[in-house]
Amino acid sequence: MGLTYAAVLFDLFGTLVDDEGNAFDGVIDMLSELPSDRWAIVTSCSRRLADALIARSGLPQPRAVITADDVARGKPAPDGYLLAASRLRVEAARSLVVEDSPQGIAAARTAGMDVVAVLRGRDAAFAAAAPFTVERAAALVLRAGSDGITFDG
Repeated sequence: MGLTYAAVLFDLFGTLVDDEGNAFDGVIDMLSELPSDRWAIVTSCSRRLADALIARSGLPQPRAVITADDVARGKPAPDGYLLAASRLRVEAARSLVVEDSPQGIAAARTAGMDVVAVLRGRDAAFAAAAPFTVERAAALVLRAGSDGITFDG
């Protein structure tokens, strides 16, 4: 039995794409199975860099991409995640965030959102505030349904 969320919000750099701007294995397939109006990207990158990373990596285009250019305060402030939930017209508390940094985890938790920390070989201690962890984003089990996106944590 999983938890159901209205939307899933993903960090970009380090979560969906690697240091060279390539999508991590399995991420494109995972995102392609989600309705575009039920997921977003929230990144500390500029709009220009985010757009270049999305294009280079071949990621599908979500309804909302929130960048550093869209908010006055970046992570660890919750502004980016709150704006993404607003643009998707979902309640912040019904959003799941997928993050790989302590600042991003703090931003999501301050926004009142559940978080899955992406470890990428690191010790889970950096992600103590995240209720869930996975080794890599593509290991997430997400299922889209009529009532939202179910996460099998």
